[in-house]
Amino acid sequence: MKKITPDPPAFPLDAADSHDPLLDRAAVERALSYYLQNHKPHRPMGTAMLAIPNSVNSEAALAQASDLLRCAGACANEAGNGLSGPARDWVLSVMHLVELAKGYVDKSLDTLATH
Repeated sequence: MKKITPDPPAFPLDAADSHDPLLDRAAVERALSYYLQNHKPHRPMGTAMLAIPNSVNSEAALAQASDLLRCAGACANEAGNGLSGPARDWVLSVMHLVELAKGYVDKSLDTLATH
């Protein structure tokens, strides 16, 4: 049987065309050093991505944390329902940890409300 398409060429075609990944890496490093020499990171390392205002009191912060944990648990639950096997177990474990954290936050809120 006759082939319609030819076989691709065997690499390297000659010594000049040989592919050396170390040369590519060096070129990338030089380019990044050149273009990013005056680049400053958008946010310093170790700082929070979202800043919480200092005016937020403890009760409001705990209430917000409780709502966020409720949303995270709902997302994990929905994600886990579409999976099977170990992936489902991991996502549902995350959901369990979120629910546990939410329970502690809600307990703290209840304690604040009684004082």
